[in-house]
Amino acid sequence: MAQLMIGEDTLTAKFTFAFKNKADKEFNEIDAKGNRPGGFNQIYQGILQFDLDALRAFWMCGLAHISKQPNRADIETALEKRIEEDGDVEPLFQEAFREIDESGFFKKAVKTFWENLELFESVASEEEKEQAKAGIEMMKSARIELLGNKQIELEKSNKSIEMQQDI
Repeated sequence: MAQLMIGEDTLTAKFTFAFKNKADKEFNEIDAKGNRPGGFNQIYQGILQFDLDALRAFWMCGLAHISKQPNRADIETALEKRIEEDGDVEPLFQEAFREIDESGFFKKAVKTFWENLELFESVASEEEKEQAKAGIEMMKSARIELLGNKQIELEKSNKSIEMQQDI
């Protein structure tokens, strides 16, 4: 459970339409091709790249379900305090990523993200293939790092599925 202490309150990030709506409204930037991929995708990809702005966006959207939402400055102060306490920013990224990755609300969006990433390599032009492959490998490596021990469980699960399909 992703939680952040803001003031005297421990607040929990939730994945609801409030998260999605805020993400789409405030964090859905135009990509290099002029498309708007969706705020969720921007945040998810940013967390994979250890982008502090994406971490802040995760918390702003994750707390959108609260009637009296904390402001940007309060969230930043709380994140800075956690970074000081943890002595590192990585635990915050791992917590945020795991919550999204395991969320029932965004389960299909996460699956589609990874499927589209694999598809991108297959449709890339010859000039783009090496760059696409390197980008995909970077994202996969970041996912492994962010999932930590959870990745081992995921690999075992995938192997079980593959073995069952071979039978």
